[in-house]
Amino acid sequence: MNIQIAQVIETEVGYASNTDEETGNALFPGTIKVRISSRRQNTTNEHYASPIDPNSYKRPLVGEKVILYTVPSDLRTSFRKKDRYVYGQVINIHDNLNTNVLPFEAVNQAGPASGADPSGGISGEPLSDTEITQIDHEEKEVPPVQAYDGDMLQQDRYGNAFRMSTNATGGAYEQSTQPWKGAPGDPIMILTSGLNTNAGNLFTIEDYAQDKSSIILASNQILTLDSSQPKFGPPAKAIQPSSAFSGAQVVINSDRLLFNSKVDSILLSGATTVAISTPAWAVDMDEFFTLFDNLLTTLQKVFAGASPFPTPVGGPTLPNAGALNEVIQIITKYKQMTQ
Repeated sequence: MNIQIAQVIETEVGYASNTDEETGNALFPGTIKVRISSRRQNTTNEHYASPIDPNSYKRPLVGEKVILYTVPSDLRTSFRKKDRYVYGQVINIHDNLNTNVLPFEAVNQAGPASGADPSGGISGEPLSDTEITQIDHEEKEVPPVQAYDGDMLQQDRYGNAFRMSTNATGGAYEQSTQPWKGAPGDPIMILTSGLNTNAGNLFTIEDYAQDKSSIILASNQILTLDSSQPKFGPPAKAIQPSSAFSGAQVVINSDRLLFNSKVDSILLSGATTVAISTPAWAVDMDEFFTLFDNLLTTLQKVFAGASPFPTPVGGPTLPNAGALNEVIQIITKYKQMTQ
């Protein structure tokens, strides 16, 4: 296996159905075209390269450099050696998560001048106009996520990040205050889309109030996350928000949540209760349906005559004190569900 570095000059070939002009084979989705430059021979060669791992790969930008591997081709036989190219990681040129484009490397096809350094040949000429127009990428300020000892991080160039971590102790971290609290060794996973830029700092860290969307899988942590509503049920239940609960929990946080079931039902099941909180109401579903059941029972008594309204002979119908008292109790508890 031969390993070298090549510059990406085209990516569009991997976005639709295309064919390798040399072999006539269909190009694998994700294929790119690369340019291999040789300083010693003062030449360039262009080749198609497919991802080294077809199940998981990162798409480079035109102008970025990638690690290129030469591997046996399926056209190789015992009589004919035939290799092909696959690409791996993008080379870190600028220490920039968003882009590592280097559009100013092309070989001087005229060759080095007489008496010039034979190791030369790189003219510094830019990519062609056609190649430059393919560098269609909006540069964004995407700082790296603060890593803690032992973390596993995956971050892209657009502001998405996946962290597998625990509670950090010690260390001279720039972002030393984590948005979760727990014991060292307790695992936590955080998936974030739309990371905050944390302007003025080298690193950023998850901020549930500033990040666009997050899914947190906590094993035994308290999360520093403020709910959009102050309470989740009547005072008697005292349902803890995420910022007070310590234990295994999953939190989904965004500007809007849509749960859509295409075929079957949406099922909500709580070991103690299910709470629903809106700007006007904080409803504990156990409490709500208990009150509703009591109301129906009271109405049934009245309509069935089990709790009749007293009516003196020749006089007006008087209030049903028993039924009225039951309804007043129901209304009192019902109003406790307001925010």
